[in-house]
Amino acid sequence: MGIRDKISFSENFMMKSEDTLDWYPAQLPPVKIILGDAVLEVGKQGRPINTRTLLEYLQVMQEKQKRRDDKIAMQTAIDVLRDNQRINGRR
Repeated sequence: MGIRDKISFSENFMMKSEDTLDWYPAQLPPVKIILGDAVLEVGKQGRPINTRTLLEYLQVMQEKQKRRDDKIAMQTAIDVLRDNQRINGRR
């Protein structure tokens, strides 16, 4: 059974980095929450919402984390953004 069998159809097509990551469906909700919170916080700061500003915000927040589970989800979110930037970024 592959990763596509474990994730719902809609989530399967929403994830851009699904082919470059090795993760479990249980990680998806925390990663979505982390990315959503990052978008809100960056927007509150009046900064443009793009991969670079989101990565900067997440890297600062990563240094402040204490729980191991949170660190894994945060690193996964950062990896998603980096993969997305590498694959879809301007060349």
